[in-house]
Amino acid sequence: MRTTIFIIGAFIGAPTRHVIDQYFRSYMKFPMGILLVNVAGSFLLGLLIDSQTDLAYGLMGFCGALTTWSALALDLFNEIEEKDWKRFAVNLLSNYTFGVLAALAGMWVVG
Repeated sequence: MRTTIFIIGAFIGAPTRHVIDQYFRSYMKFPMGILLVNVAGSFLLGLLIDSQTDLAYGLMGFCGALTTWSALALDLFNEIEEKDWKRFAVNLLSNYTFGVLAALAGMWVVG
């Protein structure tokens, strides 16, 4: 049953990520949507780190599909091809730094 709940969460997370990403890409060159979903998903996963409820499994599926390290890698590759080193550095460092800090903050909130 938990696998089904996880899949349902992922089914919701992937389109949520796509909508958020497309919204920000429509008016920004920097992939802010990807940064936001990665940080928000990392925070939520930090909150869920010790939870074993059915809801937690659904939210883990949601976060797994919401966060997108593969899209980050594609953005980084494109920035390298464009030789946009500043955007590359900001994108890489902000995703990893804020993602880890958000996960730690989520873990800290639940104690």
